[in-house]
Amino acid sequence: MPGADDELTHLPGPLARRLASRHLLPSQERPVLTTLSVLALVLASACWMVGDALIVGFRKPDSTRYSEFIAFMGDDTYAFYTRVNDARLRAGALVANYAAPLWLVGLYSQWLLLRHSPWAVPVVAVLGVGFVLQPLAHAAFYPVALASERVWTLFQADPDAPGTLAAAQHARRLRAFLLQAWVPSVGLLVLGWLAVAVLIATGQTPLPWWAALLTPVPQALPWSQLPKVPYPGRPLLDGALFNTVSLVWGLSLLFLSSVYPLA
Repeated sequence: MPGADDELTHLPGPLARRLASRHLLPSQERPVLTTLSVLALVLASACWMVGDALIVGFRKPDSTRYSEFIAFMGDDTYAFYTRVNDARLRAGALVANYAAPLWLVGLYSQWLLLRHSPWAVPVVAVLGVGFVLQPLAHAAFYPVALASERVWTLFQADPDAPGTLAAAQHARRLRAFLLQAWVPSVGLLVLGWLAVAVLIATGQTPLPWWAALLTPVPQALPWSQLPKVPYPGRPLLDGALFNTVSLVWGLSLLFLSSVYPLA
């Protein structure tokens, strides 16, 4: 008499894997490594949210008060750092930097999720490179902040003084470096997470199609509205959007992997 596992061989591949993992192997629903990897993703996202909040600051600059300074510098980034709390900035830069290895541990859960797709390797590779590039981009805010504070001090004394112009040029170069580090990192992560959403939606993972809506890119739109809503601590999440949606995805995957085992 054929067993249940023989009957599953007549079902489509993804469905067979899902049924086998849910009904035939209940004791292996979520291996410890899978759980640890997803928890690492959650913890990394939380640490980076804290880091973003600390390094962006607890206040948004008044565009009216700093209008001349913003026009002088060419961007409002510098106005965030007219008054610098050095200890807070360093903590914001370092907490994210030291938590960065957790992203790579969390990457294992994405490999488990995608491993039955022919696109698994390139997608995981793109995410991995994006994760590796993140710390430099994040830490680059620290020297930009220190340089911005110095420019603001000199600007108030004499905006046309040679020292002010030299300091302003130095700050602009630091910001240019920040963008050169930040844009590739975020671009690769957006591409990688978008690919994860597409693979889930097209049935190439053990998760149901609707789980794609919980991945970072689809979640970015609703969460981007949060800083626009008045709430205590605004704008703590102004610079933490991508890490916020990564946290949502990590928590969602923690629950989903108990219902739809990844391994």
